Amino acid sequence: MAKKVIKRTVRAKAASGKRNITPTPVSARSVALVGVAAGVSAIERARGGAMKVYTTIAKQAEALRNMTAEAAESLSAKAGMFVNEDRKMQSRAAAAAQTRAAETSKEVQLFANKSRKAFAKNMSKTIDATVENAKEGITRLEHVFETRVARTLNTFGVPSAHNVRELQSRMAELQKALNQLNRRGVRA
Repeated sequence: MAKKVIKRTVRAKAASGKRNITPTPVSARSVALVGVAAGVSAIERARGGAMKVYTTIAKQAEALRNMTAEAAESLSAKAGMFVNEDRKMQSRAAAAAQTRAAETSKEVQLFANKSRKAFAKNMSKTIDATVENAKEGITRLEHVFETRVARTLNTFGVPSAHNVRELQSRMAELQKALNQLNRRGVRA
């Protein structure tokens, strides 16, 4: 859905003649979906390229077969050995085409595996960063909440933990001073 919103925004601004295109905020899920679509698209393009190469090779092999058959028919009356040589050339060409198609298929598979690994790595980094940002946000939210609760309690006259510690410290000092006065009074 975010992808549709971005496309509509870009089309609307392009239609109005404005050149400054401001990016629409995108969620981590949208980024992940765009990344998945890009990975799938790259794999599909690679497969399409491999199929084009294979189709071209197959057409060329078919054309070669047709030429060989025509030459064999016209020369069959003159020399049978040329026919045998054409068949050998035809099988070599077909074997070469099959070899090249297999090599191309392996290259496409390697590319797809690399793309899949890179995509997984990028997604992992994106998810880790999102989790980290969420943790930081929660920590900030907790701090704001604690500050506001303390401020509210202070408004109602409830002492904060800091105030209680201060009072305890002052009471300990007063107790020491009282003990010292009592010792002096006993001696005098």
